[in-house]
Amino acid sequence: MSAPHLDPDLVRRICGVAGIADIAHDALDDSIWVGMSNPEPGGLALKALNAFGIGGHDLEDGRLHITGWDGRLLHWRLGGLLAGVDGLRSEWDSTTDLVYYHYDRRIVAGVEPDMVEILADVEGVIRSCVPLPHQAPQTDDVGVLLELVAAAADATRA
Repeated sequence: MSAPHLDPDLVRRICGVAGIADIAHDALDDSIWVGMSNPEPGGLALKALNAFGIGGHDLEDGRLHITGWDGRLLHWRLGGLLAGVDGLRSEWDSTTDLVYYHYDRRIVAGVEPDMVEILADVEGVIRSCVPLPHQAPQTDDVGVLLELVAAAADATRA
């Protein structure tokens, strides 16, 4: 499976808070160059990209060179997501946060919160997490890693 093309709009959305002056796609090596309006937030933008699984370099002169999807960073992200899924079964704080989320969601929707239904939703989320592997797979295929990251992220948001 091949890795999906890294979209400049995705990079813009991830770095958006850091103040992008311009963004350009380099067709020669399929990388992306980001010009920052201020060189200071370049490190913050790169950290946000790295947390998403995208590699790059902060040139510390107001430019970022985004090299694309990084298998090592995707393994790290997947491991963090899977730890969150496993944590829902063993950590009371995470499970409590999930209960509050489902309670608040009903309040916002104007539905009377029923604790039995809320706990059933929480149980459904926890049970839906069971098929996910408990360790990151030993693959370097970026396409496969992106699919696993999406599945793990969906399981934590359900």
